Amino acid sequence: MSSIVEHTYPQIVWRDRRKKLWNPIHKKALKNLPEERVRLRVIEQLMQAGWSKHRISTEEAIGEIGDTAMRTDIICYTQQFEPRLLVECKAEHVPISAKTAEQVGRYNQKVGAPYLLMTNGISDFWYEISDGSDRVVEREEGPDFLADDSVGTDHDFEYWQSRGFAGKKANPDLRKWIASTLPDIWLPEEQHTIQFITFGDGPSDVNLSHYYRIMPISDDRRLAITTLNTAFGGNRMIVILNVENDNKAVIEINLDLLFDDKKGNSSLYSESGIRTFDFLKYVTITELHTAEDIAEQLDQLFVQYVA
Repeated sequence: MSSIVEHTYPQIVWRDRRKKLWNPIHKKALKNLPEERVRLRVIEQLMQAGWSKHRISTEEAIGEIGDTAMRTDIICYTQQFEPRLLVECKAEHVPISAKTAEQVGRYNQKVGAPYLLMTNGISDFWYEISDGSDRVVEREEGPDFLADDSVGTDHDFEYWQSRGFAGKKANPDLRKWIASTLPDIWLPEEQHTIQFITFGDGPSDVNLSHYYRIMPISDDRRLAITTLNTAFGGNRMIVILNVENDNKAVIEINLDLLFDDKKGNSSLYSESGIRTFDFLKYVTITELHTAEDIAEQLDQLFVQYVA
């Protein structure tokens, strides 16, 4: 089944100009690693469902198998501090099979939680310990206590800033655009492909590694779209053109310059070199309020300037 964290994103902080993950349980910055992103997304979703962060344990030592120490990813405890849910997380690129699911069952022999979850952030596999026995039964959905969105989330500018999609230097007009536009990109009602893409050294000095919304244009042509913040609080929109699984060009829009009505606010990177231009000569920002708007307008630029 689809994951409970489908539209949940981890908190992002910058340390020494490096993008890090923020663990709200231990209140510390962590390396931006695939499995850690999944674990923190689960924690965020648990807290949004009303589970107290004071009753969520991570990386708890539960014994050894041979010479290997066993540590759980997440244990949720009741108010009486009895284990209620055991969660084991895998990176998004790791498929979950019966073999990987055995791990959470083996760990639960030490924990004794009645509900188990194995997730890679894309697919969830739920299990329940049958009453009066140790038999593990697969469930078609999660337990009812996770369906209560009693806390919820206010997807305002501050939310998107804390998740790395917006920077603190945004002026009032840009903040309004971010608050009104980003929910359509990152909280779509229908199922869309959203994935974290990791890049090495990019064409600019901006760290491009982030979550991207994948927008199909044709059978062999698609765009990857994101907004992200920089180490110094700046705001960028990044759109990557992919043709036949090959990244052909990148458009980087400096949203701070754009909303301050300054020229030279955008750059196109391709095999032909770097082209700096004024985005507002081609598109008005009021035309960009949905992911579909962005894909349509930006693809026209790619068609015009990329062979």
